[in-house]
Amino acid sequence: MNASILRTSVLKTSIIVLLISAATLLAGTSTAATSVTRNHSVDVTDVEEIVLEGGVGSMKIETTTGTELQVELDIEADRNWWGRRRDVDDIDVEISRSGNRITIEVNEHDLDDLELHWRVALPEVERTTINLGVGQIIADVGDTELNVDLGVGEARISAPRQHAGRIETSAGVGDASIRGGTDTVNDRAFVSANARSHGEGSRDVDVQVGVGEATVALLGN
Repeated sequence: MNASILRTSVLKTSIIVLLISAATLLAGTSTAATSVTRNHSVDVTDVEEIVLEGGVGSMKIETTTGTELQVELDIEADRNWWGRRRDVDDIDVEISRSGNRITIEVNEHDLDDLELHWRVALPEVERTTINLGVGQIIADVGDTELNVDLGVGEARISAPRQHAGRIETSAGVGDASIRGGTDTVNDRAFVSANARSHGEGSRDVDVQVGVGEATVALLGN
C-alpha cells in the first residue's frame, strides 16, 4: 500500500514538473520578438556611392530630394525546420562609411529564416549599388549610375531617360527587357536573356538577375 502511494506521489510530481517546464518554454517563446521595424536616417553630403545589401525579401526604393537617406526595415522571422521562429530583437540596420561610400545592411551575418523588407528614400549620388539574394526589387532612381544584382526574383527599375546612358539587363534563367530607350537590342538563348539600349544621358544602368526577370523602363520626355 505504501509503495502504491509512493508511486502515485512520484507520478504526480513528475507531471507537475513537466507542466512547469512546458509553461516556462511557452513563456520564453512568447517574449521573444519574431518581427520588428527599424527606422534610420543618415546625411549623405559628400557621399559618392550608396550600397544597399538586402538578403531575402524585398526592396522598394524611391528617389528623394535633399541629402538625407531614410531607411525603414521590417524584419520578420520565418519558421525553421522545428517550427520555431528565431528572436530578431537584436537585429538592426547597420550603416557604415568608408571614404565616400556608405553601406546599408543588417548587423547579422546569419540571415537564415529571415525576411527583410526594405523601404528606402534615396538621395541622388554618383553611384548606387543594390544587392539582394532572393526577392523583389522595385526602384525608381534619379540622376545616378546604377548597378543591381539579384540572385532570384524580379527587378523592376525606373530611371530618367535624360540622365540614363548605356543600359544593360540580363537574366541567367528568365527574361530581360528595356522600355523607352533607343537602339535597343534583345538577345535570347535557350533559357537566358539579355537586352541593351541607350538613354539620352551618361549614367549607366546595369541590372543582372540570376533566375527571374529584369526590367528597366526609361521615363520622361
